[in-house]
Amino acid sequence: MFTYVLEMVCIVAFAFSGVLVESNRGKDIISILLLGWVTALGGGTLRDLIINTEQVFWIRDPTYFWVALLSSCLAFFLITEIRKSKVEKMVTLFDTIGVSLFSVLVTEKLYSAGFAAYVAISMGMVTAVFGGVLRDILAHRSNMFNNTEIYATPVILGSSLYVLLYNMEVWDHLAAMFSITFSVSLRLYVVAKKIRYPDFLILK
Repeated sequence: MFTYVLEMVCIVAFAFSGVLVESNRGKDIISILLLGWVTALGGGTLRDLIINTEQVFWIRDPTYFWVALLSSCLAFFLITEIRKSKVEKMVTLFDTIGVSLFSVLVTEKLYSAGFAAYVAISMGMVTAVFGGVLRDILAHRSNMFNNTEIYATPVILGSSLYVLLYNMEVWDHLAAMFSITFSVSLRLYVVAKKIRYPDFLILK
């Protein structure tokens, strides 16, 4: 139940991050709802297709679908109030919460189900990152594939930390919360300090 509630928090965070993108100005409600929905559910959909589950998670449990849709709708109608603050900071915050929570929770779920560590961590990253990539592509924003922003690294490190703590026999929920906190803190630090990959790691 604890994990399920956190997953719903992730869905809300991702949906809000999709709707709050500055380039959404002037778009109609259907376009915005679709963008929020894709941001919230896109990564998990790709994950389920890759690991060949019987049903995609939001078909198996429609609650995910409706939470994503209703969260996007709520963000749409609150966006005027929200934009009175600095919208980019809001998008970054919601996106950071979403990617950190989802990456660790998916890693926890798959690793405890018997998947190899590299599979659990990889699928955690796909679940966390892919929805945001789709959001940025659809909203015509720069994404992790065409800039040098350190975006996926905190996600991978947070998920790897969870596997390490789990193997050290730390209580799984405590390990998850510590790993999520680490991932969120690292991501926010990277954004605040505007840290990019060094030149020797960039293809010229």
